Amino acid sequence: MRSIFIFFFVLFVGEITSQTNFSAGVLPKVVTSFKMSPKIKWVNSIESREFFYDKEFELTHSLVDVSTIFSLKTEMNNKLNFGFIFRFKDGEVEYRSLQHYNIIHGLEQFQMGHRFAFEQFYDDVINLRGRYRFTIQRALNGDKIDVFEWYLKLSNEYLWQFNGENLEIRLAPNLGYRLSKRNKIEFGVEYRAADFVRELNKNQLWMRCTMYISL
Repeated sequence: MRSIFIFFFVLFVGEITSQTNFSAGVLPKVVTSFKMSPKIKWVNSIESREFFYDKEFELTHSLVDVSTIFSLKTEMNNKLNFGFIFRFKDGEVEYRSLQHYNIIHGLEQFQMGHRFAFEQFYDDVINLRGRYRFTIQRALNGDKIDVFEWYLKLSNEYLWQFNGENLEIRLAPNLGYRLSKRNKIEFGVEYRAADFVRELNKNQLWMRCTMYISL
């Protein structure tokens, strides 16, 4: 939790000491998963990015991300993910490969997760990015998340662009609702601070809505 407080402090200092560019939008997303074996899942998602403010209030379409990922559960109940992301933007398609290692463990009423990730962007040259995300989740009623109950999820993520030597920090509080044993929906916001190493000059606020469907 200490990193979250540091994140807020640095954002506050950056806001009062530098002139920033701000934009805001919505990120609707649908995630489907299919259990291929006791240890392997096939996960697919589609996410749209729509701005409603970028220097002025105007609804504009930015891009669509489509991902396909194979998730392997290890002996320690952690997960290894391998997959691809296809980004459709301005009539062109960008490609990205990814590798994730997820660690999940419980502590009393809380569930905590760590994700270590590497991504490769394929353009004229291969751009590399590393990511670390910490997530904490808690049921709002009782010790576990049952059907027809709400839960709270908070995540803090750091993204490092190796080629451009650029750090981006993200903070996302979400409120979730379990619709059934297989399906859930989450609502929340995500704050992104980019160009963190050189100067804090790019801030984005996203309204998120994510539907999870297990087939």
